[in-house]
Amino acid sequence: LTLPGRALLLVRNVGLLTTTPAVLDAHGEEAFEGLLDALITTACALHDVNGQAANSPAGSIYIVKPKLHGPAEVTFVAEVLDEIEELLGLDSHTVTLGIMDEERRTTVNLAACIAAAASRVAFINTGFLDRTGDEIHTSMHLGPMAPKTAMKSQPWQPAYERHNVDIGLACGLAGRAQIGKGMWAAPARMADMLAEKASHPAAGASCAWVPSPSAATLHAVHYHRVDVAARQHALAAELDPEGPVGWVRDRYLHDLLTPPIGNPNQWSQT
Repeated sequence: LTLPGRALLLVRNVGLLTTTPAVLDAHGEEAFEGLLDALITTACALHDVNGQAANSPAGSIYIVKPKLHGPAEVTFVAEVLDEIEELLGLDSHTVTLGIMDEERRTTVNLAACIAAAASRVAFINTGFLDRTGDEIHTSMHLGPMAPKTAMKSQPWQPAYERHNVDIGLACGLAGRAQIGKGMWAAPARMADMLAEKASHPAAGASCAWVPSPSAATLHAVHYHRVDVAARQHALAAELDPEGPVGWVRDRYLHDLLTPPIGNPNQWSQT
């Protein structure tokens, strides 16, 4: 077995809604940074895909796209990438897409999001902090949210993590695209990470975010201890191979749509 001497590189683009003064349109208005980002980062990768394909053995370009709110926005991104590939003379679907499952509208429609970019999906990924932020933003008018320390015990959170894996498996991503888990957000606590982050491959995740090269080296140990392919096979066996993908979502829908409302009576005055 021969492994490459450096990691595969992915580029994270910005979301769709921010604008930038770097480029102005014909009316003097700021351009949307997501459009500029997609074009420039793809153009920067031309030297690689037109040369030795040093980054990707498949000759692909990998773009991570955060903050997508549902399948309509995934469809828009896929169409933008179609236009960019044509503009830059790239083969169709050279640019692959990592979909960050960070918004409630994406979570409950994840299968449709995957379908909207089916020829491009390189991974799907959960992310606790960003997804919690959207949960709060979605439901904040209902009242105070559960504090961060209690958020992971709210019904939506474990449902969200399991739903992401099950939908990925039901959509056939095993062996074809990565199913990932979120960032370890405590870079100074590597011993804790080594003790706890094994839960990600055990949950069927084939990759996960880490905050540093040292953390990545430590997290790699977990993939020697856990046979992720076997875990995914076992989890997939629990799904109905003849049933619609929507049935998988419906198993979790009630919990996914349960807002994490806190109980102020249990909080201290400070």
